[in-house]
Amino acid sequence: MTDADRQDRWRGLLPAIPAGARVMLTAFLLIIGTGYIVAVANIFHEHQQADGKPGLSIDDVRAVYGRLTVARDEVIPSRMLTMVRGAMREYIDDEEDFEILETWLKNGGSEAGLNEGPRRKTPRRALMRNCMRCHAQSSGTDISKEAPFGPDEFEVDYQLISPFVASTSESSGGFVEVPPQYTIPRLVLVSHIHMLSIPMFTLVVAMLFTMTRWPPSLRGLLTPIPMLALVFDFSGWWLARFADPFVYILAGAGGLFGMVFGLQIVAVLIDMWRPAPVSRPTG
Repeated sequence: MTDADRQDRWRGLLPAIPAGARVMLTAFLLIIGTGYIVAVANIFHEHQQADGKPGLSIDDVRAVYGRLTVARDEVIPSRMLTMVRGAMREYIDDEEDFEILETWLKNGGSEAGLNEGPRRKTPRRALMRNCMRCHAQSSGTDISKEAPFGPDEFEVDYQLISPFVASTSESSGGFVEVPPQYTIPRLVLVSHIHMLSIPMFTLVVAMLFTMTRWPPSLRGLLTPIPMLALVFDFSGWWLARFADPFVYILAGAGGLFGMVFGLQIVAVLIDMWRPAPVSRPTG
């Protein structure tokens, strides 16, 4: 039996599914598709300032996962500044506290500046009000183990936060290599979350795509691509730390996954609800 014959055994199963089940699968695909779009938007929001310049570029990917080489007179935002502007922005409720933290971090995040500010409106106070409930070692949270800011919610330890507040900025000429913003503990956390979730709905969508009535050659070509792209994407997260070409593999695999995965979802939705061809009597 050829591969095309095996494909034909699966072909056309979707329209035969009861209408209630097709409604359920349609809702599932819409949720997954929308969720993926939101995830891409989150990547843009979180990483688009990683290289110190607005807009998402290959250097942002390199700054997060690999090693970004820049001229010494350029300034690369500290990890804390990147997070305050991006993923952690939603946890800073007070706009004034955000401005105080951003200004302090943009100016180098010095120990002396930690206590400077009018009427006790200091970076130290802003950290205590917005960050210490999760970053205090006494909280026992995962983030407090990866990025501790102090022993408890009422004490900020500059020695603990200093690795996260220093910007890369020199004026002696030449180039400097900036280590990846994702530390090994952070990468372990992100990897295990994504590797145990994304392949599951990727598999479901691929199997549904296999059951469509699109040409067997098209199904055979497109079905494995998203899962294979995930292999290169996840591998690139780790290997980009050691070899720069994996930054491009990571970015390319992510783009390929999104394109083919979206195509599969659209193809399944169309096939699930399009009527079966009318068979004409012969004679």
